[in-house]
Amino acid sequence: MFIIGVTWEGSEVVVELRLATVADAEDIGRFQTRSWDQTYRGTVPDAYLDATAWQLRASRWHSRIVGDRVVWLARHRGDVVGVASTASTDVARGDLPALELASIYVDASQHGSGLAAELLEAAIGDAPAHLWVFTSNLRAQRFYAKHRFVATDEHQSDPDTGLGETRWVRR
Repeated sequence: MFIIGVTWEGSEVVVELRLATVADAEDIGRFQTRSWDQTYRGTVPDAYLDATAWQLRASRWHSRIVGDRVVWLARHRGDVVGVASTASTDVARGDLPALELASIYVDASQHGSGLAAELLEAAIGDAPAHLWVFTSNLRAQRFYAKHRFVATDEHQSDPDTGLGETRWVRR
């Protein structure tokens, strides 16, 4: 069960957690650009990070919100500090849960605060799900393992960055 518009108090910070709307797409695009720079600088090629404009990301988030994704947004004092989104699995992949955690990003200022767990709970609860995670992102892998996801033998190269990814599944 999802409760829209709740506030979460943790680490002495009040964060509003709610479903995103099209009006949030620009803020999410700016946030994702900042978040990727904070989290992936040194892992993702600098050329990719430097070349990806927030406007492109905002346009993608607009399409996702009006399309087939459910997008959760966390704000602190009006600023986006976290985003999670889900998508439906291709029905041809009967070996995977029906739900994909397509993205989850948390601002560096919120790392260790519990916000990522709150976003995960809002987005998928205890449902079986799957996701892709950069093979080099050990922090994310520890987080997903803590939440009962298990790495599979399925790997791919991220089409945007060229980095290796591993599929993780929670049944």
